[in-house]
Amino acid sequence: MTRPLRILMSPDLRDRKGIRMSRQQRNRQIAAGNFPPPDGRTTDHPQSPPFWFETTIDRYIRSRAAALRRAASSTSNQAQPTRAPSPAIGKGNIG
Repeated sequence: MTRPLRILMSPDLRDRKGIRMSRQQRNRQIAAGNFPPPDGRTTDHPQSPPFWFETTIDRYIRSRAAALRRAASSTSNQAQPTRAPSPAIGKGNIG
């Protein structure tokens, strides 16, 4: 069974998907290639609001989560710095 095609407007990004960005921040992220560009506009007018298909945003969320998991695993896999052994306290070696 296929999912119905849902269209998300800017408020839906925040309310339904938890993406909290201002319009300006979102446009900067789109220009930098860090956020998917809109799939279209509601009308042909140049100032009409953009929309995204829900599948586009879901794919973005999954790729972002995978990148964060990779980053977390790479930092945990790095060698931990070795520490010098602490001096023996209470072992009977009083000078």
